[in-house]
Amino acid sequence: MKLKSIYLFVALGLLFSLIKIDYRFQEIPFGLEVDDAEYYYSAVTIGIDFDLDFSNQMDGVENRYLNKEVKKVVPFHPIGSGILASPFVFIANIIQKIFNTSGLTSLIYFMYSLAPVFYLLLSILLIQKSMDNLEIRHNKALLLIGIFGTGVSYYSFDRFSMSHIYEFFATSFLIYLSTKSINEKNKSKLNYINFSLGFLMFLFLTIRWINYLYFLIPMVVFLISKTSIKKIYTKVAFISGSLSGLILFLIHTKYLYGIYTLNQAPILLSIENSFSANYSRFFNLDMFFENIVFLLHGMKIIFFSQEFGIFFFAPILFLSFVFFLFALIDRHYLLAFSLLILYITPFMSVIVTQNTAFSYGYRYLFVLIPLNILLYFKYLDDFKIVKSYLYIFSVIGFVLYLFFETTPGTSLSDGYVINSFGMNTRYSNPNYLSSLPEALLSLNAYMHILFTSFFGVLIIKFLNIFTDPISFFNKFTEITPEISNLVFDSIKFSWYRLLFLYLFVVYFLNFIIRFESKK
Repeated sequence: MKLKSIYLFVALGLLFSLIKIDYRFQEIPFGLEVDDAEYYYSAVTIGIDFDLDFSNQMDGVENRYLNKEVKKVVPFHPIGSGILASPFVFIANIIQKIFNTSGLTSLIYFMYSLAPVFYLLLSILLIQKSMDNLEIRHNKALLLIGIFGTGVSYYSFDRFSMSHIYEFFATSFLIYLSTKSINEKNKSKLNYINFSLGFLMFLFLTIRWINYLYFLIPMVVFLISKTSIKKIYTKVAFISGSLSGLILFLIHTKYLYGIYTLNQAPILLSIENSFSANYSRFFNLDMFFENIVFLLHGMKIIFFSQEFGIFFFAPILFLSFVFFLFALIDRHYLLAFSLLILYITPFMSVIVTQNTAFSYGYRYLFVLIPLNILLYFKYLDDFKIVKSYLYIFSVIGFVLYLFFETTPGTSLSDGYVINSFGMNTRYSNPNYLSSLPEALLSLNAYMHILFTSFFGVLIIKFLNIFTDPISFFNKFTEITPEISNLVFDSIKFSWYRLLFLYLFVVYFLNFIIRFESKK
């Protein structure tokens, strides 16, 4: 029991140090046209309005008129993350109405911001349980380091109103259900699991449209467990579940966008056509060899550039290439082919857009992390060189994420710069990696890490009881205007909301620890 308490205390401290306040103090108003806003609007319209009418949230955003026949205002970003976040919004709305809560941000927005924290922790639990189901030995510390050393947690602890954690969860859940299907002996339960596996196609597509290739994930799980894929892909329950999910998805595209389609390109390119030439070039057979060079150049940048190159920033993703080669060398050709198809989609998304998607890391690749974790412990954990690389560079990757936006050198540009792909674009940093040493030596960087976390909020609020926090910290270092604003926001942040966050995290961590102790 003492050991459990220590684990809980340490985990609680780490999470409170990582969960950030800056985006949570900037509530998204209605009527914006940015990615974060559209994901939030989906959660609100589903969780509060119980419909898909976005006119309440997107009034005045005329360039989002995608269904021009009926002049319907809709976001071009998918609604899947909103579906998963909507229960949090629904509960918060009830509480806010009952207690008439107020504060720096609404309880609805605050609860919405905690949904990705929940799904990230749940995903880690599902990944671990999946490996238990397949009897794959794994080191829990390396599993956590491998995940947190990618930067995916940025989209849970910091910029939470994006879809990547929900993709992460959907992949983890799909893998977990696949392992349950392999082990389940009861026929009725098996049919239910297989139907759910197929129906998840709807969830995948509504989180990100290009995820239709993840129909192959159960195949990969079955192959690595040496189970015949006929046990899933020929089953009526799985086929009917897949068709049901697919039909529901097509109905939703007709309702929102006026067309039945599995291809987001016509919708996306009608809004953002800046990369339409890179998308179209791959359909030009006359450019075959030019496209090969274009692809190889893009892959080199993704792997090794200072701007979030995955060799340094996300080692478990860099191993994608190794997993594919390993399957080929092992003559496991069906597995190699399946991995190749699965890897192509997210990597091509980066190559077509020719940027890092204006945020931390190669975020379009993060959906691959759960599968890559499974593949690593299945095939490569006994190779000391690979294990050492994963340990060392995952720690480096975590440090690189931790110091993101703490200094000018580790922040994305506000103005236009030439990125690693040679594109003139905003929100880029082609020299991120070489700027890390300066950040490590900067006291303001550490102050930024502290004051943008809820651990910092707790310290400031306790300090404010006895003295002025700004005056206190000015005795040791000069406080920047940005940090001053964070201190003032921390003082205004309500104690009950801080207590709610504490109880939320404690309950979930305690659940995980109790779950572990039962195994």
